[in-house]
Amino acid sequence: MRSVDNPIKVSVFGAGYVGLVSATGLAAIGHQVVCIDVDAERVERLMLGEVPFYEPGLSELVTECVAKGRLRFTTSSHDAIAHGEVLMIGVGTPPLLDGSADLSQVINVAQTIGGLLDHFAVVVVKSTVPVGTSDIVRQAVVDAARASGEAIDFAVASNPEFLKEGDAVRDFMQPDRIVIGSSDARAIEILSAMYAPLCSSPKVLMVMSERSSELCKYASNAMLATRISFMNEIAKLSDAVGADVIDVQRVMAADPRIGAKYLSAGAGFGGSCFPKDLRAIVAMGNDNDMNLNLIKSVIEVNDAQQNVLLDKAMQHFGSLKGKRCAIWGLSFKPETDDIRDAPALTLIRRLLAEGATVVAHDPLVKWLPMFSSIAPNLFEIVDCQYDAVVDADVLFLVT
Repeated sequence: MRSVDNPIKVSVFGAGYVGLVSATGLAAIGHQVVCIDVDAERVERLMLGEVPFYEPGLSELVTECVAKGRLRFTTSSHDAIAHGEVLMIGVGTPPLLDGSADLSQVINVAQTIGGLLDHFAVVVVKSTVPVGTSDIVRQAVVDAARASGEAIDFAVASNPEFLKEGDAVRDFMQPDRIVIGSSDARAIEILSAMYAPLCSSPKVLMVMSERSSELCKYASNAMLATRISFMNEIAKLSDAVGADVIDVQRVMAADPRIGAKYLSAGAGFGGSCFPKDLRAIVAMGNDNDMNLNLIKSVIEVNDAQQNVLLDKAMQHFGSLKGKRCAIWGLSFKPETDDIRDAPALTLIRRLLAEGATVVAHDPLVKWLPMFSSIAPNLFEIVDCQYDAVVDADVLFLVT
C-alpha cells in the first residue's frame, strides 16, 4: 500500500459501519475526507476517536487520520457537498417487510446532493443496494437539481463494499477486489486514481456496468451463505449416519476447487449482511418473475439450523425447565460486538421460553437489554467465560 500523490477530496455520507470504515481507509491513504452523519453526538464522539462499534484497529486509525488533518466529521450537508469531488453514499439499507431493501436513506442523500451541488462530482453508491439503484440515484439528483432551478454536471458510479466485520480495516487496506460500476469515463478515471494505492496488481480493480456491480455484492454473499447452509446439511446427515463432520469437512477442504473457507458447520449465519442480502436477492427475483429456489432453500436451512443446538439439549434432558444453561458467544461471529440476527439471540429466546436460566459470556458483548429487562432473574452476562459454566447443566458454544 502506498499514499496518493494527488489527494482527492472525498465526502462520505453515513458514519455507520460501511461509511466510517470507507472514510477512514481513504483518509489513511492520503485523501482529504469529510464524513457526514445526522447524529450530532456520534459526530462529536468520532472527533475524539470514539468509534460507536467495535472493529479491530479502527478507533486508532480514526484518531490518527483526524490528528493528521485528513479526516473530519460534520453534520452539515452544505459542508460535505461543497468539499467533495467524490460524494460517497454509505448509509443503511435496512430490509422492508417483504425483504427488499429500503432505499429511503440513499434517495434522501441523492436528493440533498442534487439540491446543493454546484460543481462536478462523482456520486458513488457504496451502500448495498438492489440492481437498478444507480439509475434511481441519478434521477433523484437530476430531479432535485431541477426543482432548485440548477443544471448540474455529475456522474454516478456503483462501488460495493466487501468488508468482513472483524477484518474490515485489513479488507479495505488490502482488498482482493475493488469494483467500479459506471459508464462514465470521468467517474472511472477519478475512482481508479482514488483507489490506486490499494491496488497491489491490475487485477484488483474491476470495471463493469453499474448493474453488474450492484449484483456482485448480493451474489458474493449468497454464495458464501450457500456454503454455510450446505455444510450444516452435511453435519445433520453426518449425525444421522454416524459420520464425523469434521473429518468430512477436512477432506472437502483439501480439494482446491472447494477450499476451507465458510465450510464449518455451526448454529447458522447471522449478522447485518447475509440474512438481509439473501432476502433482498429473493425479492429482486420476485420483482423479475423469478423463483430463486436455491437461495430460498439456503434461508430455510439457516432458519432451521438456529434451533439445532437447543433441540440437541432437549433430546438429552427431555426438559430444560430449571436447568442452568451457559452460552459462550453472543455476537454473530468472533471479533465483533454485532448481535444483529445473531443465532445466540434465537437460542436465548427459546431457552427462556423453556424455563431455563441463562448465563452468557462474550468478550465484546456486555449488555443485552432485550433479555435483561424481561427476565432479570433468568438471564445474565458475566465477564469471565468460566464463571458462566459454574454449576451449569449444559454449555452452548455459539460464536
